[in-house]
Amino acid sequence: MSITFKDLYTTEDAAEWMQHSFQGFSLDSRKVSTGQIFIALNSFSEPEKTVQYAQKALENGAISVISEVDLNLENNLVVPNVRQLMGHWQKQYLRAVQPTTAAKIIAVTGTNGKTTISRLIAELLMLSDVKCAVMGTTGNGILPHLEVSSHTTLDALNLQNAIHHYALNGAKFVSLEASSHGLEQGRLKGCDIEIAVYSNLSRDHLDYHGTLEAYAAAKALLFKFSSLKVAIINIDDEHASIMLNAAKENKAKPRLITYSTRQNADYQVNDIEYSLAGATFTLVTAHGEFKVKSPLLGHFNVENIVASLIAAEQAGFDLKALISVVHKLEGAPGRMQVIRDEQRLFIVDYAHTPDALIQVLQTLKRHVLKDLWAVFGCGGDRDRGKRPLMTQAALDYADIALITSDNPRTENPEQIFADMKAGIDFSGHNKYEIPDRREAIKFAVKNAQDGDIVVIAGKGHENYQEIDGVRHWFDDVVEVQSAINAMHSSIDSAYPAQ
Repeated sequence: MSITFKDLYTTEDAAEWMQHSFQGFSLDSRKVSTGQIFIALNSFSEPEKTVQYAQKALENGAISVISEVDLNLENNLVVPNVRQLMGHWQKQYLRAVQPTTAAKIIAVTGTNGKTTISRLIAELLMLSDVKCAVMGTTGNGILPHLEVSSHTTLDALNLQNAIHHYALNGAKFVSLEASSHGLEQGRLKGCDIEIAVYSNLSRDHLDYHGTLEAYAAAKALLFKFSSLKVAIINIDDEHASIMLNAAKENKAKPRLITYSTRQNADYQVNDIEYSLAGATFTLVTAHGEFKVKSPLLGHFNVENIVASLIAAEQAGFDLKALISVVHKLEGAPGRMQVIRDEQRLFIVDYAHTPDALIQVLQTLKRHVLKDLWAVFGCGGDRDRGKRPLMTQAALDYADIALITSDNPRTENPEQIFADMKAGIDFSGHNKYEIPDRREAIKFAVKNAQDGDIVVIAGKGHENYQEIDGVRHWFDDVVEVQSAINAMHSSIDSAYPAQ
């Protein structure tokens, strides 16, 4: 006996579904198995393929197809808002099949910082002997075992599959990144998010959202979840009020907690001192003042540390105990990742927006003894408007700007370079152009002097470079280290040991 559309659409108890032949949901017609329901999401660029995928799923054993529009197929249920519902369905199904204690979910959103904050939260909880999974740009899994993630926020079905899997394997918490795409597309629907964190917002993804206002509205959706208990917001950001208002209007009435490095807040940072070893600061709270020693470089990492401490505390952990392990934090790979070479410092960072690049360069200005380099490019098939802004940021905040390739994807690199230079006055600036990213890194390694800091920005943790739609292996960290090793090998061969 197959489950009927009426059963599916009206039941709230997945256990009822299991009395029949129902075996869960699938979004991939190639992987659908007998007894599953195939969810056929619209292919807006190639609508005819939606029908093809649905037909293939039925041939592979799907008992029915749910689609956003009528596909004129047998066993086809039209549910226009299926994207908003399928996460709930999958969660119910999984809990019926394999009951377990659900992991509590902490979600982080913002243009910059969400990867680091979500990772730091997981590290803090793991250092407190509690299993915590992390999900986002740099990988998914229970630390330290991470698998490469296809998206910052997975699709609703795979997201629920992963969260349930982590719970079955002992994770008490999941710390995840909530991207604007993921929020707007309903990928997080079905997640009982209890703690939400907002870092900041600046220009990014306007190729998708259209306007900064729409982008901010997508981020604010995180603070409208009915499961929300705590909203943690950086009030130093100019868009913080949008998030605060969303949380205040939430009928769940989450507790609002603010943090700041510049003004009065529930958690306020004072007396920041920077060094090449990291930063120290005083954290002022309603329950006292605490001295914090962070191993991470940069002002924004002070903010990230504070956000992660608050989230972990609100998850039920003692703040003083959390602060005592901060010195052990490592942070996310490719986020202000340091490679030291005698008196020179090389920093690999994911900064790929004008604001992120400015933040990185500004914060490292506090540490540099001589020249600050910015090695950077712009991704293809993305927001063209930010390209000259990236170049201007490098010229304004670095001593030496080196323009190179990022991920051109399917776009002509010459067009990207032209956009990056459009309307820019380079007079009086020390600027180089080396299109080949590997050669650009070699040039920086060869020419950087003692006391210099070289920032290689844009790709961070990525281990590929996408050219003409094909991904080629490329890792900035490996390339920097390889260039350093080659340089020292050349020096050693020129001056052999006596």
